[in-house]
Amino acid sequence: GQPFLTEAGKLTDTARRAIAEVCGVEAELSTSGGTSDGRFIKAVADELIELGPSNATIHQINENVLLEDIPKLSAVYERMMADLLL
Repeated sequence: GQPFLTEAGKLTDTARRAIAEVCGVEAELSTSGGTSDGRFIKAVADELIELGPSNATIHQINENVLLEDIPKLSAVYERMMADLLL
């Protein structure tokens, strides 16, 4: 796949703010998450992020997430949508 990088902007600012408010942590902008399908979307997106639960078990047998992480992730997404649609 072709590498890509988008500049930080409104989407990254909104995500970082929502994560701080909901989870109480400062998000780090990083490309260490592994292989990305973002390369297929980049051609039509000005700004692109990948945001989800911890990937501690990614691509392993019995890949899973903690149930208590799902409401937090949903709240982050809701907060971002509310901010972006204003």
